[in-house]
Amino acid sequence: MKDTGTHEFVESNRGLWDEWATIHAGSAWYDLESVRGGLCKLRPYEIDEVGDVRGRKLLHLQCQIGTDTVSWARRGAVVTGVDFSSRAVDIATQLAVDAGVDARFMCSDVLDLPQALTGTFDIVYTSRGVLGWLPDLSRWAQVVAHFLAPGGVFYVTDIHPIAEVLDHSATEVRVSRPYFPRAEPIAYRVQGSYADRSAQVVTEVEYLWTHSVAELVTAVAQAGLVIEFFHEFPWLDRPWPFLCQQGEQGWALPPGSDGELPLFMSLRARKPAGDGVPQPHVG
Repeated sequence: MKDTGTHEFVESNRGLWDEWATIHAGSAWYDLESVRGGLCKLRPYEIDEVGDVRGRKLLHLQCQIGTDTVSWARRGAVVTGVDFSSRAVDIATQLAVDAGVDARFMCSDVLDLPQALTGTFDIVYTSRGVLGWLPDLSRWAQVVAHFLAPGGVFYVTDIHPIAEVLDHSATEVRVSRPYFPRAEPIAYRVQGSYADRSAQVVTEVEYLWTHSVAELVTAVAQAGLVIEFFHEFPWLDRPWPFLCQQGEQGWALPPGSDGELPLFMSLRARKPAGDGVPQPHVG
């Protein structure tokens, strides 16, 4: 990354994700054996919201160990997965080989991707636990727009920024984290991985950037993309202690709760088609 002010945080996070990639590859959460056998790791709602991908070029940003990338390839997309963890890219590449799926993977920081990858894509996709690792949403959105072909679709689904203010380890709903964006990341003590809290990890701290809904929507719009929808969901994809499991969909507030909270979200935007549309500058 060019921004030296964030370099040390990103490099520390990269080391953490190298460790996590190995942990995740052997975890029940990712269940690579089932993925090799044909299991689709995509959620029904995102398959519906992204739409038909058959024969379309799809760029998967922050793809980690490639389970979603492989799932999109099985649905007919021509996929390229990108992650800044070399260990994750190695695991994803082998997963595709083992699954007999044609998928390309490359190692790059998302914000540096225009210097590492050429071409455009019909779909740019990213999902589940991605936004907090990005130090600059405006630049990120510009990178997305840079790789979208005219008329192409951008889709992101992730933990809702409102949910991110909650204490992830508490047994009751408690606000303990900032909501509004700031330049410096927040340092949180690492306890294993979200996929395995008992796992041994050398990296002691994870650095996460705070992003609001307003920042996300504004960044996408200012990158020249037309927002088609922003959806909010009352469930989460991981078992935070104050939530209860609700079928296969995820975890939600306990039945009978007096209030409601958006816990997950999705956004789809489109790059305008046609000539004469100004394109965002990517530095």
